[in-house]
Amino acid sequence: MANTPSAPAPSSSLPISTPAPLDPAAPVPKQTTNTMADTNGGPNTPSVDFSSAAATQVRPGGAPARVYLNEKIVPYLLEGMKTVTREQPPNPLQVLGEFLIQKSKEIEGDAKKESE
Repeated sequence: MANTPSAPAPSSSLPISTPAPLDPAAPVPKQTTNTMADTNGGPNTPSVDFSSAAATQVRPGGAPARVYLNEKIVPYLLEGMKTVTREQPPNPLQVLGEFLIQKSKEIEGDAKKESE
């Protein structure tokens, strides 16, 4: 078996730099600590009164638009996206659209029959 080195030997012509020793007479920079007032709401931050926000009731789940989407669309959109991911068709938007149309007929078609 030939004896070959796994890595080239370091070149002795390159200077190796070492950090300079610390001068004990050199001034030490002052270390500061930030308080919450410094980072969140210091003297230049306008104050906000949140007492009126507590009086208004926020619907669970967020804003009305988000609640509507979460109730009516997101479950079916996620189901369709899982189908597209699993099948990976060459036309994913068309497949997702057709899935949503079919799901709409199933869900909203049932709602129409129940109201009749």
